[in-house]
Amino acid sequence: MVKILNKLSEKRHFIVSKNNIINNSFMLDGSEAHHAINVTRVLIDEKIYLIDKKGFLYTGIIKKINNSFVQGLIVDIKKNYNESRFKIELGMSLLKGSKLDLVVEKCTELGVHSITPLITEHSILKKVNVKRLIKKAEVAIKQCGRGLLPEINEAIPLNDWFDKFSSKFIIVLDQNDSNNSLKNILSKNKIQDVILLVGPEGGFSKKELMNFKTRKVKFAKLGSRRLKAETAAILSTGLIDHFVHEDIF
Repeated sequence: MVKILNKLSEKRHFIVSKNNIINNSFMLDGSEAHHAINVTRVLIDEKIYLIDKKGFLYTGIIKKINNSFVQGLIVDIKKNYNESRFKIELGMSLLKGSKLDLVVEKCTELGVHSITPLITEHSILKKVNVKRLIKKAEVAIKQCGRGLLPEINEAIPLNDWFDKFSSKFIIVLDQNDSNNSLKNILSKNKIQDVILLVGPEGGFSKKELMNFKTRKVKFAKLGSRRLKAETAAILSTGLIDHFVHEDIF
C-alpha cells in the first residue's frame, strides 16, 4: 500500500522530443520509453510530465503502452517551467576527475542557464567530454523538474569567454582579493543577468587577476572559509537562485 501511495504522489518527468508532440498527443520512445515502461513502470491513465528541454512542460495522460513506446494525450502546457527571471551564465575553470560532472549536475538543478568550461593558466585539462556533461544535465532536469536544458559548451580560453561578455557585468569569485559579499554586489548593482566566473583549483594567476581589473568585473567572496572550486560554483549558483526567489535584488 505504501509503495502504491508513493507512486501516485510522485511527479514523474520524462524528456520528450518536439517531433513526438503532435497536436494534443505525445509519444515516448527510445531510452525514455524504456525507463518509463521498465524502471518507473507507468500505467494506463497515469498522469506524467514531459519536458522538451526548451522550457516547456506538457502534462500528459497515458493511453497506450507498447514494448517500445508510450503514447497519450496532452492536457496542459506550461512555458518557462520552473525557470528563474534571471539568467545565470557560469564560466567554470576546468577541474580534474568527476568534479565538473558534479558542477553541471547541481548547477543545473539550481537554475544555471549556461556552463562554459574555461582553460586558464593553472588549468591541467584542456578539453571536456561535452556529450557526457549534457547527459548529466538531462538527468538533472528530470530529477529536479525543470523545463530548460542549460547550454553546455566546449572548453574555451578564459580571454575568449571574457570577450563574449565584454559588455556585461561579471562577478569573479575570489577569496583573496575581495571583502565584498555576493549578496552585497547583487543588491547594489542593477543586474539583468548574472555572469559568474569561478577559478581553477590553484586559483587565478597574477596575470589573470591583473587582467580582470581592466575589465567590467566585481570580485566577491563566499564567507571566510576557503572553498573548493566545485563547492564555490554550486554554492554561488544556489545563493543567486535563492536571492531571486526572495526578491533580495
